Amino acid sequence: MLTQPFAEALAEAEKLIAGAPFVASEQDLAEGYDYLAGSIQASLRLAWAYQRDFPYFVQSTGPYTKMGLDNPDTLYFHAYLRDDAEYVGDRAPWQHRRPQLPGAEGGLLAGRGAGQPERVRRPGIEVDADGTFELRFGPSGGGRNFFRLAPGRRCCWVREVYSDWAAERRGTISIRRQDRAGCAPPAAGSDVMAKRYGVAGKILLSRLRTFPGLSEWFYLKEPVNTMTPPRPTPGGLATQFSRPATSTSARTRR
Repeated sequence: MLTQPFAEALAEAEKLIAGAPFVASEQDLAEGYDYLAGSIQASLRLAWAYQRDFPYFVQSTGPYTKMGLDNPDTLYFHAYLRDDAEYVGDRAPWQHRRPQLPGAEGGLLAGRGAGQPERVRRPGIEVDADGTFELRFGPSGGGRNFFRLAPGRRCCWVREVYSDWAAERRGTISIRRQDRAGCAPPAAGSDVMAKRYGVAGKILLSRLRTFPGLSEWFYLKEPVNTMTPPRPTPGGLATQFSRPATSTSARTRR
């Protein structure tokens, strides 16, 4: 059956949720299954977005598809790239956005062993008077808002951060491979569908193994009522630190 690899991953994912060492009540378990539902949605989106010749930004984490350690005031987007092609990204209008170029292993979705991503910093981006801008990524070149795409870079992350969700208007973001503009992607056959379901299953299990592990690494082995020192968030922004505090209630709920 074409979807069998994903079905097997889903069954394994449910076991991981049910057997998590920090599940101490039925409410904990229900919240775990809710987290599983969001992870399923995100995994399928990411697997179907793996089109490096015809990329688009997919929302991988948000209010209803929580990942783990993600900022509740941030929306996260991914687009997959080739390191030997040139891409153009458009944004209108400007909000607080931080593009990143993860390492060859895919960043957080590949686990904690992935390398730190490169950051495309706001001071290096020229923004037009109306708040729009265009970024160009490629292995070589130059000019306005050009950023070199180093060997091994396979995707671009974008964080969209909000201070006031009611007052700040969302814009649009898009990306295209420069030499494929105006072309359509080839029709996907059953072999491609099978591969995508398999990849979605791997992404799902990676999420469920990575972030509960981070919880244990941060504080689950610490004594209750312990304030842990700030630590750089793995795969996060250079200025981002996490400092979870342990307590009896925190260890019960998380």
